[in-house]
Amino acid sequence: MNRQPAKVLAAARRLGSVEIRTRSGEAFTLAVKAESAVRKGRAKMPDFDARRQRLRKLGWTPLPASEVERFNRIIAGEE
Repeated sequence: MNRQPAKVLAAARRLGSVEIRTRSGEAFTLAVKAESAVRKGRAKMPDFDARRQRLRKLGWTPLPASEVERFNRIIAGEE
């Protein structure tokens, strides 16, 4: 494994898993892990418009543009 890891990984890809034995007799299994959903395609973004509509039905109203700057200052601890 320390001199030709590419060959070991290629064998694991081809066979699904390989067993590596050390000189002391220990055995390790190296298996190929299935690709995650993120690697296969782009991660799906949440539907922000639908979320805003649900919140508005519950009575939420966004801050008016004139209050956004003040809100940001409050969060930053400036006010």
